[in-house]
Amino acid sequence: MADEAGEDWHFAGVAADFEDEDVEQLWVGNLAIAVYRAKGQYYATADLCTHERAYLSDGIVVDCIVECPYHQGRFDVRTGKALGAPVIEPLATFPVKIIDGRLYVRVTKEQAEAS
Repeated sequence: MADEAGEDWHFAGVAADFEDEDVEQLWVGNLAIAVYRAKGQYYATADLCTHERAYLSDGIVVDCIVECPYHQGRFDVRTGKALGAPVIEPLATFPVKIIDGRLYVRVTKEQAEAS
């Protein structure tokens, strides 16, 4: 369901409620999204680790790196890039924007249904 931000934009929370190195989970259809604040900026990636399918929103964020809670695979939240073994596949990333202090993530209907 799209919010007032427009087609495919989904409300993820009040931007001011996120502290640096926060990560929160957002479900859009069948798709779990991890929404981050890192170094004062906001990012969104697929929430499932590409190695063992653990939720990254249960992991920890330091600077712009999220670490998976299962086997300590690490990803750059800005790009989704896998940063070494055991993870080798990158994460999908999603655009974010802030309107009137509200944080939105762009997820298309096709992306939300594909998971």
